[in-house]
Amino acid sequence: MTRLNIQELLAQNNRTKYWLVKKLETDYRYVTKLLENETASISFKMIDRLCEIFHCEPNDLFKRQ
Repeated sequence: MTRLNIQELLAQNNRTKYWLVKKLETDYRYVTKLLENETASISFKMIDRLCEIFHCEPNDLFKRQ
């Protein structure tokens, strides 16, 4: 199963969920779903925005379990 690695990226960067909501300019519930891996899909636009925010590559956003 492939999962989003956003919780770990937030921890590595000493950031909070609230910070991520503000950076993404999105809904708190949406970010919660991303963090808890409760989303069935993610857009390329969102992947690109997350990479910009965390200064990482798309490969860093995902973890395979």
